[in-house]
Amino acid sequence: MQFHLLNGMQAFEGDEPVELGDRQQRLMLALLLLAEGRPVTIEQLIDKIWGDDPIKSARRVLSHYASGLRQRLGKPLLPTHQIGYVAKVGREQVDVHRFHDFAAEARPLLGADDSQATYLLRKALRQWGRGLLPGEPLHGLPGPGAAGARARLLEDHRAALLECLVAELRLGRHTQLVPELQDLAEELPLDEDVTRLLMLALHRAGRSSDALAAYDGLRRTLLELGTDPGAPVQALQQQILRQDPVVAPPAHSYEVNPPGATMRSSAEIGKDAARLVTEAVRGESWMSQPVEMLELVRVHFAGDADAQRTLARVEADPADMVAVAALGRVLEACLDRDQSFLKAARLLVEQASRAKAGGPSISARLIKNASVYHAPVHFSGDFNIS
Repeated sequence: MQFHLLNGMQAFEGDEPVELGDRQQRLMLALLLLAEGRPVTIEQLIDKIWGDDPIKSARRVLSHYASGLRQRLGKPLLPTHQIGYVAKVGREQVDVHRFHDFAAEARPLLGADDSQATYLLRKALRQWGRGLLPGEPLHGLPGPGAAGARARLLEDHRAALLECLVAELRLGRHTQLVPELQDLAEELPLDEDVTRLLMLALHRAGRSSDALAAYDGLRRTLLELGTDPGAPVQALQQQILRQDPVVAPPAHSYEVNPPGATMRSSAEIGKDAARLVTEAVRGESWMSQPVEMLELVRVHFAGDADAQRTLARVEADPADMVAVAALGRVLEACLDRDQSFLKAARLLVEQASRAKAGGPSISARLIKNASVYHAPVHFSGDFNIS
């Protein structure tokens, strides 16, 4: 059984949702899960659910909630306890604990092995859903216990997010981060740390004017609230104006696309790569990139049984859009943690995009690939042979 607290309060048995009762009953379960296997006393539960003005029948109601949860989840999960209640579940069953465990594993690696650290931090952040923005933990649940847990979890998310972004900038991934940071800055216009990281990424990507424009946007927003940007953001603005070497790209940075090119996030590349794989499986494309992408993915998935199963679903039925979407998510995760795979996949995606924009053509490579992989080539109309 899996428990999701980071975007609401839900339980799943396989793919099937489990009914957990009314809001306060779900809150009781959430509080027990957040306790990480430690017993929670009746007095603590009453305080967290009803606050300073509990109902007179609070103890009886808690007993009723516990009975209801045992009926739905099984008695072993909520065994009887002398001083209160306890939830006996594995940490891997609760998204909150997976998030904290991945983040805790990453932190000792920051600065020493940023590549592995950012891989783990991205895994942590994905426990909240897709993208870098958080959902609303314990959404819809009332009471001071839910409010307090919600605030703490959102702070934990922000800390992990900033640690991940800073480490990825140290790795020289500024160009890839620009789209994600722009989305974050749009959703969090008052977050000076996010704007500062966006400014740094833009400057390092050769877009200093855009970096200064981001600073001006933040300054105008804060001016409406009667305040100014903090010292770190102001200092970065001055460093960009001076073209200070301190904020130059790291020496080990690489450029995947030429300056000014439109950059895709790993999520976008994952979706595009999944579409190219589907085209290759169907054998309907006149381009070489789908076949090359399929082979690239097969090689990359060679040591990952779960990823292979996802690819096999698409190869069995390329019309299964659920399977294609799942493949896109798996590809996104692989792209996040493997820069060489990211570079190769992005190159194929960009080549395919340019080829589609320029119209059909047939290359010697396509004919060779079709022969090697026994892929049929379908075409009609006028073609350029190269």
